[in-house]
Amino acid sequence: MKTIRFVLPLLLILSLVLSACGTPAATQSPAQPPAEQPAAGQPASGQEQTQSCGVVELQYWNPFTGPDGPYMGEMVEAFNASHPDIKVTMTSQGEYYTQLATAAAADTLPDVAILHADQIATHVFRNMLRPMDDLVAEMGISSSDYPAGVWAAGEVAGRRYSIPLDIHPMTMFYNADLLKQAGFENPPKTREEFEKIAAALTVGENKGFNITGGFPVMQIFQMLLHQFGGTEFSADGTQATWNSEAGVKALQWMKDAQTKYSEPNLEVDAELNAFKTGTVGMIWNGIWQTTNVTGAGVEFNGVATAVPQIGPQMAVWAGSHQFTLPVHRTVDPCKDRAAAIFIKYMVENSVTWAKAGQIPASNSVRASAEFKAIQPQASIAPSVEYAFFPPAVPGITDAFGPLGEAVGAVMNGTATDIKAALDDAAKRANEILVQNKATYGDAPKAP
Repeated sequence: MKTIRFVLPLLLILSLVLSACGTPAATQSPAQPPAEQPAAGQPASGQEQTQSCGVVELQYWNPFTGPDGPYMGEMVEAFNASHPDIKVTMTSQGEYYTQLATAAAADTLPDVAILHADQIATHVFRNMLRPMDDLVAEMGISSSDYPAGVWAAGEVAGRRYSIPLDIHPMTMFYNADLLKQAGFENPPKTREEFEKIAAALTVGENKGFNITGGFPVMQIFQMLLHQFGGTEFSADGTQATWNSEAGVKALQWMKDAQTKYSEPNLEVDAELNAFKTGTVGMIWNGIWQTTNVTGAGVEFNGVATAVPQIGPQMAVWAGSHQFTLPVHRTVDPCKDRAAAIFIKYMVENSVTWAKAGQIPASNSVRASAEFKAIQPQASIAPSVEYAFFPPAVPGITDAFGPLGEAVGAVMNGTATDIKAALDDAAKRANEILVQNKATYGDAPKAP
């Protein structure tokens, strides 16, 4: 999926919370505005409404320019058909965050925007997103219908700025034919099982587990870091902590696995291409690669499933798309209420989005019979309960740069001292964090 590689997301507005998957929001006119315009993120209550909003037009932006775009378009069309008093115009575009920054300078941001979870805090501190606490409370939205990690990703400086649409986790893809030939009926779930199968499949030209030196090698490291009990940053996001004992264990396991079971020095996507030749037993990549390496286009039984637990505790790297409400100099209560109706509908009907390869963030949608019929998404879905996300600190993605370089250098053989490589990366990341604090300040500006 095109958008995943670049960590990104924007302040999603108060989805009138996800009741249950097959229960779309009732067809209705948007709530009507009060006599006076409410503050940003504080829509009018029903008692204060005095006049009809009429037909409300909403601009909705997202970065879905790849094969997932048509699924999102289908959802928007369905919403428009069932809500004649709200017309949503969807715009999907490349260079997405650049486009948002340009629009912010001109006060032409859309009414609703999708942001990646790791981009929310940065855009809050850039004064591009509005908090939505009051509206979320009014609509009954709470943390209880989401995995803890993905819900926490939308809270910045003690306020709620986004509502999760989906979770896209790290996934294991395996060649079921090769496993069966080697005497294994099921994919590995533990370190012992994984290493046993990988070793058995590494015979002749075949490899048991290919791992690249580029994307998503840093994300794989992050996942194993958490599985070994570590974290990338301190709780307050002020210090890089990946150069811990857990970090050394995680990267050492990766390097050993590469030596034993993988081709060396693989570039980005090389492990995917090798897997599709039918000579590789297992690879790890994002769930968005499902249609690329399994299904009708692959000449063997390729299967997607949850990643195994290598360390003492389960953890899964994941990203998330989240709905946000961008900042405008003038807040239109009618648009805010219509946006709330739209977001609620999109969340409650995210089974359609699941068909694009995503896992719905809503617990109730994932529990629905409709979603459970969608494979392999449904079988991978339990892993999102273990998903983790970066701390809600502005500019946090910049601080990951040195880590990606260090992990890549170790996996490609240009760095041989794992602890030294992680130490150097942490030192450079800490300098970036200090710079970011000076750039963004201690708290976001009031919209």
